[in-house]
Amino acid sequence: MLVLKYHLTEEEYFDYNYFTAWASPEKKGYRIRYYLRVFLLYTGVAVLFIISRHSKQLLWDFIIFGIIAITYFLLVPWLIRRSIGRRVKDILRQPENQHVLGEAEVILMDTGIIDKDEAAESKYSWDAIVRKAETPSCYFLYTNSYHAIVIPKRAIRNPADKQELERMLSQHLSLTSEFSKEED
Repeated sequence: MLVLKYHLTEEEYFDYNYFTAWASPEKKGYRIRYYLRVFLLYTGVAVLFIISRHSKQLLWDFIIFGIIAITYFLLVPWLIRRSIGRRVKDILRQPENQHVLGEAEVILMDTGIIDKDEAAESKYSWDAIVRKAETPSCYFLYTNSYHAIVIPKRAIRNPADKQELERMLSQHLSLTSEFSKEED
């Protein structure tokens, strides 16, 4: 049995939301479609603008629109992080969500997982964990496509606890439940 007690930080809660909504390997198709939609829309607007102006400097127009497009595409990761950050702050401002950053306790046993905080207690069998992901700061044990038990790595206080966590995860979770690691 492994008992982990911690207060989730705002950054860890952001990490979970960012990974789940944008950065996970499972979201690769979504990211590609997002960039493609933006590219096609921007290209359409740029071409229509250039054609409607009947410009004699087509090359310069395309260069200017190209520079703007490249700048935007380089800014997209920052814009996505900013958008998710605002959403996280909005969620945490709501009184009904105050417990999210409150004291939490996760108890991992060979029979399952108990996840509790000041507002709720949930019990999960290992079969309820459909995905496992890891970022530089946290482990996420997903119970569906969006909800996860968030375990900050800092909550693992010593090598023996880390070894026990890894043993339980490898013993009780199938290989198909793992996302590959992805760094921001």
